[in-house]
Amino acid sequence: MQGHVYESEGNVFQPTESAGSPWSAKHQHGGPVNALFAMAAEQAAEEAGLQVVRLTVDLFRPVPLLPLALSWRYLRRSRRLANVEAELVRPGDGELISRASVVLLKPNDDLPRSWEHTPSPPLPLEGAKPVEFMPRAYRESIPPGFHWSFEVRMGDDEHGAAAWITTGLDLLPGRPMSPLQRCAAVADLTFGLSGRSLLRQRIVDVDAWRVPMINTDTTIYWERPPVGEWFGFRHALLTDHQGIGLAEVDLADTSGRLGRSLQAMLANPPPPRPSS
Repeated sequence: MQGHVYESEGNVFQPTESAGSPWSAKHQHGGPVNALFAMAAEQAAEEAGLQVVRLTVDLFRPVPLLPLALSWRYLRRSRRLANVEAELVRPGDGELISRASVVLLKPNDDLPRSWEHTPSPPLPLEGAKPVEFMPRAYRESIPPGFHWSFEVRMGDDEHGAAAWITTGLDLLPGRPMSPLQRCAAVADLTFGLSGRSLLRQRIVDVDAWRVPMINTDTTIYWERPPVGEWFGFRHALLTDHQGIGLAEVDLADTSGRLGRSLQAMLANPPPPRPSS
């Protein structure tokens, strides 16, 4: 899928059909929302001369497929650290739709490593094969949107299954997503691709597409600035208890390990059928 996700006028972003969600024709996918907040984080980082290290996006409600105004401000700003708050609101009444918090830090190339985490290495991109992101029958039954743009590759090695994902969509007309924006956008699939990896390894027999859970947030930690267009996911955690779940993946790009993405989920079972 080619094209762009938003059109803008000032700080107001009008979603195109490509911003849509599979859950409802009236709502946006979480990926584009993450990308907008990543753009705000990059603007703040450039102004402060710092590096984006963490982005947390809280989804207070389904994000409507309507124009939304994006704003951000520093909560704290110093030479080595800054905290940023960003918001998406409805321009007409100012209703808060989603909020993000950002941590910016100053890297120091002169400092040697004190600790180095050594998890399972990323699966090489060339070791993964294209897979159907959504079952064809399921795709035909849902509205169009951002989910139609994903290219997914999966593969296995001695450490288990892993996935690579990208989107060919630009953020704005003629303005490709930056690596940070694209990484944030596809990180919305933390739960979905973690579940797919476990299913592929036959560790679970539950397809994540058929589990009625929704993510209420996404938190991404970047150990360094991402590069390229493809991002690797290797399952780290998927669990739930009494309708509350957690998902976590190790993130990579084609240069190696990149960071982590985490989500909290809430069970969203269908309403009971009325008795006859």
